[in-house]
Amino acid sequence: MDELEETLEKLENEVIECMGDNPMRPYKIQFPYQVRFQFAEDGNRTEIKINTISEEVNFARTKKDVLLLKEKNDAFSKEGYTKHIINWVAEKMYRMDLDTCEFSYTGSPDAIEMTDTEIEDYAREVISNA
Repeated sequence: MDELEETLEKLENEVIECMGDNPMRPYKIQFPYQVRFQFAEDGNRTEIKINTISEEVNFARTKKDVLLLKEKNDAFSKEGYTKHIINWVAEKMYRMDLDTCEFSYTGSPDAIEMTDTEIEDYAREVISNA
């Protein structure tokens, strides 16, 4: 920040203090987002999408200002939100009631004949993952 900006900011703060009213107002910011990932271990065949809405509180003079602040903060917060929602979902899934889950087939099955080597490899993989 150059000297002129610092002086203007100092004067603005002094005026605000003299006015006695706090021009900063609380704003609850609600924002939807999605975290999507795949597992390389199964050739990226399994994809998980988490759609959610989070909220945060910030203080600003106007709605326009708080949305600008949110935009600037978002540039640095993606990793934090990703980690938060994955940890939250992992904890919830551990205790998930399967009666609340929905399952549906999303395509038609296919049958591919296997060689003896493929059968042995498959059996080894299943046993090692058990």
